[in-house]
Amino acid sequence: MSNFIVILAVVLTGSLLAGIGYWYAMRHRPPLARPLPFVSPPCRKLSADERAAAENYLAALAKRHPQPRTRSAAPALTADSTNVYPVTRSITRYGLSTDDLHKWRYYLDEVEVHLPPLWEQHIAEENYVELIRTQTLPLVISLNGHSLVDYAIDQPALPPLIQPASVNASIRKAEGEQVELLRIRKESYEEYQLSRPDGTREAVAICCAFLLFFLGLILPGSALPWMVLLGCATICVSLWFLYRLPGEKGLRDIHCLQGAPKRWGLFGESNQEQSNISLGIIDLIYPPHWQPYVTHDLGQTTEVDIYLNRHVVRQGRFLSLQDEVRNFPLKQWRKNLVLACGSLLVLAMLFIWIPLGMPLKLSLAWVKGTESIRVDSVDKLSAMPLHIGDILRVSGSGMCSVPGNDQSRRSYAYTPFDCSAVYWNKATPLPQPQSDIIDKAAALLDTTLRQLHPETNTDPKLNPQLASAIQKSGMILLDDFSELVLKTQDLCSQPQDCVRLKNALVNLGNAKDWDSLIQRADSGKLSGMNVLLRPVSAEALENLVRTATSTFFSRETHRAAEALNSPPPGGFLIASDEGRQLVTQPQPPVSLFDLDAPAQWRELQRIAGMLLHTPFTASGIITSMYTDANGTRHIMLHNEPDAMAQWRNIGAVLLMLLLIASVATNGLLTLRRIHSNRLRMAGIQQYYDKCFNHNLSTMQSVRSLF
Repeated sequence: MSNFIVILAVVLTGSLLAGIGYWYAMRHRPPLARPLPFVSPPCRKLSADERAAAENYLAALAKRHPQPRTRSAAPALTADSTNVYPVTRSITRYGLSTDDLHKWRYYLDEVEVHLPPLWEQHIAEENYVELIRTQTLPLVISLNGHSLVDYAIDQPALPPLIQPASVNASIRKAEGEQVELLRIRKESYEEYQLSRPDGTREAVAICCAFLLFFLGLILPGSALPWMVLLGCATICVSLWFLYRLPGEKGLRDIHCLQGAPKRWGLFGESNQEQSNISLGIIDLIYPPHWQPYVTHDLGQTTEVDIYLNRHVVRQGRFLSLQDEVRNFPLKQWRKNLVLACGSLLVLAMLFIWIPLGMPLKLSLAWVKGTESIRVDSVDKLSAMPLHIGDILRVSGSGMCSVPGNDQSRRSYAYTPFDCSAVYWNKATPLPQPQSDIIDKAAALLDTTLRQLHPETNTDPKLNPQLASAIQKSGMILLDDFSELVLKTQDLCSQPQDCVRLKNALVNLGNAKDWDSLIQRADSGKLSGMNVLLRPVSAEALENLVRTATSTFFSRETHRAAEALNSPPPGGFLIASDEGRQLVTQPQPPVSLFDLDAPAQWRELQRIAGMLLHTPFTASGIITSMYTDANGTRHIMLHNEPDAMAQWRNIGAVLLMLLLIASVATNGLLTLRRIHSNRLRMAGIQQYYDKCFNHNLSTMQSVRSLF
C-alpha cells in the first residue's frame, strides 16, 4: 500500500509540474504563435524554393517599411516556419480610413493573416490557401494555385482601397461610406474582466496542492517538507495568475471608430449568426443582450469601439461593456465550484485515511501548553491536578485489566489480561482463580489415565505378575472400576451431564441404568471389581472422559476469567490509547485459548499469579480523563510524539481546518455568485431600458415644443 502511494505521489507531482510548465509556456508565447484554430496537422514541409521565395519577399517588405507601424508590416521566419498548413476558407477583408498606406486587413475566420498585395485580385468565395507561421502573422505562400515562388516582388503594390477584380471575393464594397479612426487605445480592466480566464485552471492547481499536502501526511517523513514546499509554491503561483492585473502588453487593442452603423441585407461569410449591422465595410459583432438596443443608433454618426476581431465593446452614449462591469460586477463562480468540490474530495480522503481525533487533541494540548508530572504512589497521583495535555509518568504495582465479554474476541498479548491498561489502587490484590469443579474434573481424568495406562501404574495392590500377564495379552485392566464410577458421579451430578460417558460405564458395569450402578458403587458391591478392556474400548473410554472433562475445564476457565473483571472500586485505571504494554513480564508463546482445556486452566492460574499484582510503568500525554460508576478514575495516555509526529499532527489539523474553510467559503460563494449572475442580466437590461426610454421621451418632448 505504501509503495502504491509513493508511486501515485511521484506521478501526480510530475504531472503537476509538467502541467504548470506547459501552462506557463502557453500563456507567455506570442499570441500569433499559438495553434491556429482551423488547421489540421501539417501535410508537408516547406521546400527550399518556397523558403527562399518567402525570405526574399519578407526582405523586400522590410525594406519598404523599415519602421513598421502595424503588426502585419514586417513578418519574419522562425523555427516553426518549416510546416505548411493547407486550408480551404473564405477570406474576409477589412479596411479603416487612416493615414496608413496598408489599410487592408485579411482574416481567415478570426485569425489575421498576411496576404501579398498582388494576390487580392485572385480572392474567390472559397479559397485554397497554404500558410506558414512567422514571428507575427501567418504568411500566405499560396492562394488558389498562385505560389509565392512566382510572386513578382519588384512590381509596385496595389494602391490602397483598390476595387477587387473578382466579383466572388469575400470583400464587401465600401459604397462611399467613410469610417474615421479616432484613436487606438488599450482595453480597460473592466473590459478585460469579460475576456480573462474564469480561473478554473488555477482552481484545479490549488486542489492539486491540497492533494500534495495530504500525500505529505501519509508518505514517509522525508517527503513531508518537499510536498509542503511544492504545494505552497503551486498555491502561490496559482493565486498570482488568478488575481494579477495584466500589464500593458496583456491588454488588447481597441479601435475607436466614428461612422454611421447601417443594416445590410447580407452579412459577412464567417459570422452568419450575428446581427447584420456594419460600420462601413466592417461587420460588427454585438453582445447578445445588446440586440434590442443597437437599432437606436442606425443611420446616425456614432462612436463605436471594437476589438480587432470586430466585437463591439462600446457604442453611442449608453451601450458600454465597461459600464456594465463597473455597475454590475461580473461574478465568476466556476473556480469556486471547482475549489469546493476538490476540497471536499481531499477532506473525505483525509477523514478516511488519517484518524483526526488524536491529532486534534495533541495539537490543542500543544497550543495550550503542557506540564510534566511524575508520580510513584496512588496518593500523590490523587493529590495532583491533572489536565488533558499534561505529560504523566507513573511507576508502581497494579493489576492488568481483564476486558469484558464485549471485547473477548480481541486478541491480547496476555490473554485474558490486557496489560495496556492497569488498575492502580491500594486495595488487596485479587486471589488466584480457584474451582471445585476443576478439582473434580482433574481427579476423574487422573484416575482414568492411571488405570488405562498400566505402564505408568505404581499401585502396590496390583500383582506384578498379573499386570505382566494382562499386558502380554493385549488387554487393559481397570483395577478400580468403583472409583471411576464415583468420581464420574461427583463431577457429572446433573442428569444431562456426561450422558455418553455414563452410558459407557453402565455397559461396563452390566447394570440396568446409571442410578442402579451408583447404588451398587455406594453400597460397596463394586469394590475390588476389575474390568478388562480391549485397546479399542480403552481408547474410546479415555476419549469420552477427556471430552466430558474438557467441557468443565473450558467452562470454568471462562467463568474464572470473567470473575477477574471485577477489580476493587476507587483508584485509577492507567491505559494506553495506542495499545502499548505497560508491563515487562515475559509474554506467553501461545495464547490461552489456543491450548487444550486442562492446559488452559493451568495457564490461567500461572498468568493470574503473575499479573494480578505486577510492576508497571506508564508515560505519555493525557488525552482523556473520566470517572466510572465504581469511582475509578480512567486516564488515557498517548505516547509522546517526536518532532516529526508533532508536525504531522499539527499539519493534519491545519489541513483539515483549511479544507473545511475552503469547502464552506467556496460553496457559499458559488451559490451567491450563481444567483448574482442570474440577476445581473436582468439588471443590465433594466438599466438600458431606462436609459433608452428616458432618452426617447426627452426627444419627443423637445419635438413637441416646435
